[in-house]
Order: sequence, then C-alpha cells, then structure tokens
Amino acid sequence: MDIDLRRVVADAGRLGFSEQDLPGVERMAANVLTAPDLSADLAGRAELLRAGIGRFAVDGPDPWAGLPDQPDAGAIPMLALLVTAPDVVAYQLGRGVPEVQAWRNLSDLGRQVWVHRLAYGRFGLHNQGWLRTVWAGGFAWLGRLQLNVQPLPDGEWVLSTHIPRRRSDGAPRSGALSPDAVDDSLVRATRFYATHFPDLPATHFWCHSWLLAPELAAALPGSNIAAFQQRWTLDDQVERGDDDAVYFTFAQRVPYDLRRLPRTTSLEQAVASRIEQGEHWTLRSGRIPRAVFPGGR
Repeated sequence: MDIDLRRVVADAGRLGFSEQDLPGVERMAANVLTAPDLSADLAGRAELLRAGIGRFAVDGPDPWAGLPDQPDAGAIPMLALLVTAPDVVAYQLGRGVPEVQAWRNLSDLGRQVWVHRLAYGRFGLHNQGWLRTVWAGGFAWLGRLQLNVQPLPDGEWVLSTHIPRRRSDGAPRSGALSPDAVDDSLVRATRFYATHFPDLPATHFWCHSWLLAPELAAALPGSNIAAFQQRWTLDDQVERGDDDAVYFTFAQRVPYDLRRLPRTTSLEQAVASRIEQGEHWTLRSGRIPRAVFPGGR
C-alpha cells in the first residue's frame, strides 16, 4: 500500500493525537508499511472503511473482522483509520461542512488513543469498533457533546448523543457538563444537521448511557450530571451498567479491582461505593425533541 508516512503523521496531529502519542504513530506506521503481509491487510481494511462512508446504520462488512480481541490488536485499525480520514473529510466537505470542523469531527480517534493510554498505560487503540460510527461520515463533535445520525431498530432516525471524557493532561479538554455547555451543543447540533444533513429525518436527540441512570442523579443531587440526566425522557428499557460506570469514570476495563480505584471526587466515590454495597448502576435510553431548540423541525 502506497502511503506517505509524513502525511499520516501530519493527519494524526489534526485528529486529536497528543504530543505523547504522535511518536508512536510514526513508529507503528513504519513497522506496518515495511511488512508486505501487514501492508496488504491494511489496504483491505481501509477499503472496507471507505465503503462504509455514508452508511449511517454501520451495517456493512466489519473492517476489523478476524483481528484478535485483545487490547494490543489496534495497530492495523489505527492506521486504517488514519489513511482513510481524508476520505471521510472529503465526504463531509461534499455536504458543506467546513474543513476545520470536518477534521474536528474525526478527532475522536486521537481521544480514543489517549483513553487507551489511560486504561492500559501504553500507546495503542482498543475502541476501533466504536470508531466505525465516527468514520461513517454522519458524526460531529460540537462543543461539549458528540453526535451522529443513527437509525434505531424500529427504523426511526435520531441524533445519537455522546458525552466524551474530559481531558486533564494538557491536551484540548471537553470542558464541564454544564447546562449552558449542553444547551450550546444541542443548539449547534440542531443547526448543523439541518444544514448539512437535511435529507435525514431525525426528529429527536437520543442518548443511551449510564449517565441517564436516575440513581446517578440521586447520588449527586444538584450536580451537572444530575441536570443532564433530568433533561431526557427515559424509556422503559433498563440494562446493567456497572462496567460502563467503571470504564467511563476510571478508564478501567474488566477485570478491575474495586479496592484500588481512586475516590478523589464525589463521582468516583459514588460509583465505587454503590457496587461495593452490592447495588448496581444501570444503562438507560432517553430522548429530547429536536424541535425544542432553535432551528429544530
């Protein structure tokens, strides 16, 4: 596969990679591109990613099929995402998205590499499955929140809403989940999708997250998290959310040792203590009508 190594590293800098992680990109790319079998594998997976652009249901062939299910199997996915980023940017440019915003929309790749370092203490990527959604081309990072156009199983289209982890390492931060910041993101999202994706009939914001659990709002009354949870009209579906709570609070994957988790914030204390007491966190889904925001329909 003919790849310009300097271009790959430069694009990583536009995709949210921290200064700590950029040298790893160069080393990884050099290792893969000098191995013919790995280079051929990379080319095939990159083509599957390109074929998925514009398929917002993310229902095409899985570009990660056959890869080991382990934390350090992310070299090929990371490179495949990097080399196809210009294709996704071009797709968004074709929908009128400004170039700076299009690159910002894909910068969750660099954030996921940072999250991998938090979780495992080293350079790498393990959330490549999620990044297929970002690379489908209907994803936007607008202020505090991230969104993507998505069909639900019943065929309804929604603006699926995501809350990225805050940064605290000197890299660009997502900021507090304040009511003003959330309002700003939802207003911007309403206008963004009306302008650039007017053909998609999403009438609601939709969110599926442990942050929507009523028990979390009860544990942190008066907090930004409680205010966020209370915006959403919840459906009746309830799922177990302990592992999500631990991962998104502490960046720890299963298996984790509750006794070693820090308790430096009220959120950390609430998450760990509830599980230690034999109670559970839940995953909930909720929606907000898009029409309540300026420019909604």
